[in-house]
Amino acid sequence: MGKNYFGVASDYINSEGNLRYTKWKKTFVFTPKKTISGKKVWLKTVYKRRRWLHIEPPQFPVDHFHGIEYAEWDEILNLKMKN
Repeated sequence: MGKNYFGVASDYINSEGNLRYTKWKKTFVFTPKKTISGKKVWLKTVYKRRRWLHIEPPQFPVDHFHGIEYAEWDEILNLKMKN
């Protein structure tokens, strides 16, 4: 009991497979936003996506890992090249 495709259930909670993302969408930001690399951008066209966990660890508050990520095209390209 407690086994799944990834092994023990706790292994899945802490794995990258538990992290879910939407597709990147082009958007214009009016107010300052911080990108995934930590750079602040505003009054510029950037990409954004929503991030959430499929199964949340019980020790964290609900929606602790939910959020919106912003990135410029070169940051998205760097993410794709790492994978």
